[in-house]
Amino acid sequence: MVAVLSLPSSSDQTSNFPRDRLPRAIFLDSGGVINDNDCRGPQWVQLLEEYMPKTVLGGPGPMWGRVNAIIVERLFKNNMWNQLIAESANFADFDRRYYLYWMQNSVEMMNQFLKEEYEHAIKDKDKVEGKDKAVEPKLIQLVLPESEDEQYKIGVDAHLHCTSLVRADFPGAVEAILSLKFEHGFEMYTCSGESSGQLELTFRTLGISALEAPEKEKDLENGKPRLRPVFKRLYGPDLVGCHKISSLYYERVFQDSGVDPRDAVVVDDKEHILGWAKVYGARTVLISNKDRTGKELMVEQEERIEGEDGVEVVKKREVLAVDHQLNSLAELPALTTMWRKHLETSSSPEAAL
Repeated sequence: MVAVLSLPSSSDQTSNFPRDRLPRAIFLDSGGVINDNDCRGPQWVQLLEEYMPKTVLGGPGPMWGRVNAIIVERLFKNNMWNQLIAESANFADFDRRYYLYWMQNSVEMMNQFLKEEYEHAIKDKDKVEGKDKAVEPKLIQLVLPESEDEQYKIGVDAHLHCTSLVRADFPGAVEAILSLKFEHGFEMYTCSGESSGQLELTFRTLGISALEAPEKEKDLENGKPRLRPVFKRLYGPDLVGCHKISSLYYERVFQDSGVDPRDAVVVDDKEHILGWAKVYGARTVLISNKDRTGKELMVEQEERIEGEDGVEVVKKREVLAVDHQLNSLAELPALTTMWRKHLETSSSPEAAL
């Protein structure tokens, strides 16, 4: 059974606490862990509707929101996202393909809807009597720049603009991150499907990209107070050269960060993703306020031990993908405090008696 922090302590729940050492690094997903995707989406669309009419393309704002919803459905419900990944040589290639797909299909759809509105206006005009009949409807069509570089830039700028203004963090998430970093002393990283650039904008909006050092540690750089980053690195597919679609993503993250997976805590809102980190020995925390009992995922984990002849032996064993389940990220500092106390108690002289 997955351990849930809000339940009373029991031997079952403490059996998957750290046994020999406290993890030193925490890797957080963004959407579903730090940010509420259900809240983020509507904000993003509203910002898009305000932004796009001011670009060289123009067009009615609400229509841009309508078109974006259709594009998103095609990408994720019709598997277009995975198709773009499969067709791309690397993340940079995918990034370009995605924005061109979004831009070109959006303009094509906008023009289709504008034409339909024009045709309806023509039909309605024929029913009008008197002087208003002289008002001739005009067919408006958006003109996409011929240069794909220009198309790409419009798409990127639109996405970055909206991302930089959306604020949809879960209650207590920011406070938990700051507590884990500055009070508990963990190294903080992200492990997201979003690019590092998008993540940087998100955390700037939340006010936790970098914080001014406390008074006792303060010094000046170029006449300004020194800033210290909250996150050591914002991992997205662009930094590790692969998408967050398999265990390879976590293998590369651990290699690049230099963090031993056994010293890592990976936090996500999906069991199968935590399974990808668990195979390397990471401690895993599922963020979900839904009952996942009976849906535990087992993964095969390799364990390297020294054999009788001193030669390293690799053994495989089945383990739960999820070590702990919390309702929200706000509960994670309390869980790490419980880990620390558990280790202190188990290593005390009294515990050994």
